[in-house]
Amino acid sequence: MNLRRIVSLSLMLSVITMLTTSVILYIVPQGRVAYWAEWKLWGISKSQWGSLHTNLGFFMLIAAFFHVYYNWRPMTAYMKNKARDFRLFTPNFTAAFSVVAVFAVLTLAEVPPMVWIQDLRGVIEEDLAAELGEPPYGHAEESPLRTFLRNVNLDSEVARANLKAAGIVVEDPELPMVEIATANGMSPQQLYEIMLGPEETRSIEPMALPESMPKGSGRLSLEVFCEQYNRDVDEAVRILTATGLSIDPAMSLRDIAEENDIEALDVLDRLREGYAE
Repeated sequence: MNLRRIVSLSLMLSVITMLTTSVILYIVPQGRVAYWAEWKLWGISKSQWGSLHTNLGFFMLIAAFFHVYYNWRPMTAYMKNKARDFRLFTPNFTAAFSVVAVFAVLTLAEVPPMVWIQDLRGVIEEDLAAELGEPPYGHAEESPLRTFLRNVNLDSEVARANLKAAGIVVEDPELPMVEIATANGMSPQQLYEIMLGPEETRSIEPMALPESMPKGSGRLSLEVFCEQYNRDVDEAVRILTATGLSIDPAMSLRDIAEENDIEALDVLDRLREGYAE
């Protein structure tokens, strides 16, 4: 075996795998959606892809270090002029440095075409969220069952009855949703659907809005927020518009608040006042 060749091949393979994980992490759904729906690609979860990407990155750095060590002479040859004198800023080095610098500056300036890459990622995330489903609030899967039921305004007895009918018995209501779901071979989202019961039996009556903003609700769009509480989004828009706010129902509650220079809780308070709650 030749150590120099092993290092070069290791670097090549680590670059290929890093490119693969980079593309996958670019197209994965946002964390709150991935963990709620227990999203996986090739049997690997979002967090596992992240760990794989990080560890491979460290391996690539180590391989790159040894690659430079074993190829120092040919690499320094790239930085010599025609007289064979060493010069850092040779035409080749300057061109390479300029390309990297332009990419970095355009990215930080958030201008086309670099910003298009991030915009595309946003579109992909929104499509995946629509396909997989949004959680009721951020990190809902980590909430104990008792807390979760309170946050989503779901009657404990009804939820337990629906779970029991599906063959799921929860002895400890302090167990996190994700543990209960995993123990029963399903995602937290599927567990929640079971607790809600068959669609034809679900209440369509408006649910009371919470007095405080549940954790992660600020990330939900006004449309999704209204859907969770059985509220008509058009009516919600009218209520908020009447208070002088500029509203786009597709925007998150947090973005609506920032757009109107108020707090997300103020948006909720105005809705509660409009509904006389």
